This record gives sequence, C-alpha cells and structure tokens, in this order.
Amino acid sequence: MAERKIKIIYKKRAAISISKIAFYIKIKGYPITAKKFTGKLYKFGDSLADFPDKYPVCRKEVWAQRNLRCAVFKKNYVFIYKLIQDELVVFNVVHVLTIA
Repeated sequence: MAERKIKIIYKKRAAISISKIAFYIKIKGYPITAKKFTGKLYKFGDSLADFPDKYPVCRKEVWAQRNLRCAVFKKNYVFIYKLIQDELVVFNVVHVLTIA
C-alpha cells in the first residue's frame, strides 16, 4: 500500500513571521544564528507532516473554533496549522508572549 504524501504549505503570514524572527536575531548581532534558526523553524514546520495529529487543537478560542492545532517549538514559538486533505497548512508562527 502506498504511503500518503502530505504537501506542506506556508501561508504568507507564516513566512513573514519566520522572516521577522530571523530579522530580530540578525539585528541583535547574530546573522549566522539567524540563518541557522530560520532553517530549524522550517525543518520543524516540515516535520509536522510526519504526525499531523501529534499536537493538540489550540486552546485559544478563535483558533480552536477553526480546529487549528498548535505545536510548540523551542518553548517560545507556536506553529498554528491544520491538515486539510493531503496538505498541511501552516497559518502562522507566533511568539508565545503574543498569544495571551
């Protein structure tokens, strides 16, 4: 039986959020770290397709109503995503302090 292949899609808002995180690290004087961290963010986002149901539905009501899932990365960032048919859509990546 063929394994189901899940395509990963980063919405514009998610890509912009990742760019802003990298820019913040870069302006703090760590351009190499910013580039490496960007790679780690995308690698984590891509890994969500391996077990898309691993993370719970978000607790924030507005996201929970849409059945979005929240995956915590490095204790400080949350990937907001949803599996839609054979596509894992990453809607945003937010810092935990901005969720409250």
